[in-house]
Amino acid sequence: AVVPAGLGTKKRLEVIVPQGAVERAQQGLAMLKKSVLDLARANKGGITNADAASLLGLRSDYRGRQKDYLSYSVLGLLLREGKIRRVDPGRRHRATGEDS
Repeated sequence: AVVPAGLGTKKRLEVIVPQGAVERAQQGLAMLKKSVLDLARANKGGITNADAASLLGLRSDYRGRQKDYLSYSVLGLLLREGKIRRVDPGRRHRATGEDS
């Protein structure tokens, strides 16, 4: 299955999902996560959300507000998967398995 278990379980009959759209979205998400993880691995001191947004060209906003939630969401997914961890003090994220 291309869609991770537990996702996409709510059916919305009024929304048409074009063939291949889910697969492309999941492939794109996997590429985003790999890029952010690679950035974190390359920077032993960790990275911030602003680093990921700026350096990987992931700047995002919604109507001029809620800035850089795309990179923030990717960091959140990596945190949940245990691939990165938050480093104290500050807002830095470090790939797991690295020396502190």
